[in-house]
Amino acid sequence: MTSYKPPTAKNHRVVQSTLISGLGLLLTTLVLRTADATGTGAPFGEEALATVATPQNPILQVGILQRLGRSDTDQVELAAPAGSLLTLQFEQADGSLQTQRTAQVTIGIVNRALTTPETIHRLILSSHKSFESAEANANHWQSLGISTEIAQPEEWQVWAHRAYTPQQLTQIQLYAQEEGIPNVRAVVQEQRERAELSWVHEHFRYHRTRLTVTSDAGYLRVNDRYYAGSLTIQPNAYGSYTVVNAVPLETYLRGVVPHEVGPGAPFAAMAAQAILARTYALKNLHRFEIDDYQICANTHCQVYRGLTGTNPRTDEAIRQTSGQVLTYNGELVDAVYSSTNGGVSAAFEDVWDGDPRPYLRPQADIAHQPGKSLDLRQESSFQSFLAQREGFNEVGVSRLFRWEFSQSLNELNAQLRAAQDYLGIPMPRWTSIQGMNILERSASGRVQAMQLDLQTAAGPHSITLHKDQVRLAFPRLYSTMFRLEPLKQADQLAGYQFIGGGFGHGVGLSQYGSYTLARQGFSPAQILDFYYPGTTLAPLGSLSLELPDASIAHSGN
Repeated sequence: MTSYKPPTAKNHRVVQSTLISGLGLLLTTLVLRTADATGTGAPFGEEALATVATPQNPILQVGILQRLGRSDTDQVELAAPAGSLLTLQFEQADGSLQTQRTAQVTIGIVNRALTTPETIHRLILSSHKSFESAEANANHWQSLGISTEIAQPEEWQVWAHRAYTPQQLTQIQLYAQEEGIPNVRAVVQEQRERAELSWVHEHFRYHRTRLTVTSDAGYLRVNDRYYAGSLTIQPNAYGSYTVVNAVPLETYLRGVVPHEVGPGAPFAAMAAQAILARTYALKNLHRFEIDDYQICANTHCQVYRGLTGTNPRTDEAIRQTSGQVLTYNGELVDAVYSSTNGGVSAAFEDVWDGDPRPYLRPQADIAHQPGKSLDLRQESSFQSFLAQREGFNEVGVSRLFRWEFSQSLNELNAQLRAAQDYLGIPMPRWTSIQGMNILERSASGRVQAMQLDLQTAAGPHSITLHKDQVRLAFPRLYSTMFRLEPLKQADQLAGYQFIGGGFGHGVGLSQYGSYTLARQGFSPAQILDFYYPGTTLAPLGSLSLELPDASIAHSGN
């Protein structure tokens, strides 16, 4: 999701109450005495915030630092607020737990040689810009009887399950070749050392592969930010470590809403964002199963910055919407949103692979014309649409409602080279892009297919980028809603002018658009109905959901 950028309604029917299934009741009270971002230990707010972890407020496992240890100089500093101590807990060689108490500690990385080198075999079935497309591809492979895992070493990837033997992986790769399934590639790595956590306590250096940290105060500092709950530093699937924050849902939202919609947003827009952020988190708790946590803290999920940057207005929006989620046919919706849609929202399938979502359809983002459809598949219609600058909700609010920039051929070549290993498209050795051509648009104007002509020693070679592959190949693009104009020097191609609109995928709510709707008097429910037609607001406790069991993040004093 987008990091903080001041981005005929009908009444919503409340789903009849049924009990949440699969969740044990947890009545541990977590008292969060907040501290400010200056590191002085002073409260974040005048009053302590008491949060009860319950089935309606489950503990989330959030990866706040995902790749600790990619460099052996990586480290993370943990500190308790003034007057309190940290508790470090880790397993001894005999399986017993050891506990240490300290005011602060710096956790570093040491790479220790393995007695016997290990060979790692991976079969990458596909690569993607987004989790949504990766999940659709993983589901396709599952339908073929092949178990998969979704990983994110850099871009999103679908792996054949790591439980397969090397021989089985070879069989799967041969099957893909026989069936003409592209982009499947094998990776073999020899691992001669393993990263371990390293820290000093009372003049003795410890090395472990997992560490849990809590604070007497119920919150602690991680580098320059504060987080409620507990931390676990644990290994991930890529040979490095993830710092995972265990925090109750409603407290987690305090670290999301002000950074996603902005503390200066109209209150109704804040409240709508709070409902979406709550829904999005609960819908996406399976994203990082391969790494043993649930959701990340950056724009691949939702921006989450803990207790640093909390705001009384967004706190109130969270409180007033407590437990409310957005549903369709009694299930949580895909509560995706972006900063700016450029005047027309995109359908789910315009951007990602997978089945269409009935409530995520292309429509004009104009307050007095809810549900107005557009058809921008023809280049002439799309060009005329981009020339329109008035009447849309984002006009005068978002600086990226319309945009244009140029890039030289050398810049485009460099971007494509940097991305080609992640595109999952077989490509020969090439020297330069010879041409770029948009082959297909969706009704919302988003690029569905773009042809690249590459110069090779054997002559021209063409590849086709689909949907979000375009932004994976050319990350300077703000969205896939753009057109191209070639730039020439002495009748030779020198680069391209990109002319477009929007920032982000453009599916679902426009954060900037919600500002205008709120200022025109739309309620939070009406804002959500505008961007997600046919959906229903419901209390979380009214749904039968398979959510992860709540677990204790921290027992406060």
